[in-house]
Amino acid sequence: MYNTFSFSSLLQITNAPLTNTAGSLLNGLKIRLDQSWYICGNLALNEGANPRRPLNISPEATEYRVLFQAALLIAAEQQSKQMVTTIGFPNSIYRLYKDQARDLLTSGYQIVWDPGVYGGETSQPLNVIVDQVEVLPEIVSCMIALRKGTPGINGAFFALSLGFGTLETGLSTDEGVVEHAMTSIQGLHYAVNILREELQQEHDLAFQSVQQLDDAFRDGYLYINRRKTDLSAYRKRAIQAYYTEIVSPSLRLIISDKNLKKTNRIFLCGGGVNYHDLLECINQEFGEIADIHTVDEPETLAVQGYLLNSLRFTAGSTKTPVGIDMGNIQTRVAILQES
Repeated sequence: MYNTFSFSSLLQITNAPLTNTAGSLLNGLKIRLDQSWYICGNLALNEGANPRRPLNISPEATEYRVLFQAALLIAAEQQSKQMVTTIGFPNSIYRLYKDQARDLLTSGYQIVWDPGVYGGETSQPLNVIVDQVEVLPEIVSCMIALRKGTPGINGAFFALSLGFGTLETGLSTDEGVVEHAMTSIQGLHYAVNILREELQQEHDLAFQSVQQLDDAFRDGYLYINRRKTDLSAYRKRAIQAYYTEIVSPSLRLIISDKNLKKTNRIFLCGGGVNYHDLLECINQEFGEIADIHTVDEPETLAVQGYLLNSLRFTAGSTKTPVGIDMGNIQTRVAILQES
């Protein structure tokens, strides 16, 4: 069994002293990198003036490095400080960044953070050693979790990861991954942009940040001029347009006559599974020809796969296997439960 920890993939530079503003490290991430202090995750959401969310960025970017160190800090609080870590990227940028990520992130770290945010005492930098970094396409990690995790799927199947930044597709068989079926297409942020364009025709959104609109899309409402505006109908139209323009044309190429000879099973995962309107579009198009399953805990499937991959390299050693999913909405950390 494993434990998963999640925090929002938000960050912002701050010089403000923050004391006793959070109840735990997970909700009080304040990290120093290159002479600057950053608030991350839920702390950035609650205390930041205009926190930013990186979208499919390079591992050498400051934002990536901050969130990666925040994830290491979460993992190190739980277990050994010597780790083997697996991360991933969308298929569209996997080959571009995999070697760079492995070279840059395999390192020793002195993580400087501020425990005073959650009522702790000033501490020395935390030394963490990442002995090995493995890099996978995100959809491959989902397939690993489906096959090697619980309940353990045998035979061929399609996997669709419905994410905010990208929608990932894949086809797995008992012999391996079918390469031509692995694609990345634009994720739900495309639908958020459609919703924004429609709202701007009726409301003044000048003071609404990107983060606020992202959250409003998820929550289904937005406060405009102190009035609660129901976005359910707007969101439904935006998702339907996104599916028609972006998703459906790509899925027809993957879930083709040729590939349906291998399997008609489709497993859906990722945060997009929580949007009924998106699932409705998929079922309307493929429900009569495919056996469609929504996985349990769909948001954490990828990080489960990253952890299981790390576990392959730590057998018989004292190193800690860690899975880190640097998502566009949430960053997730998975470690094994201590027996």
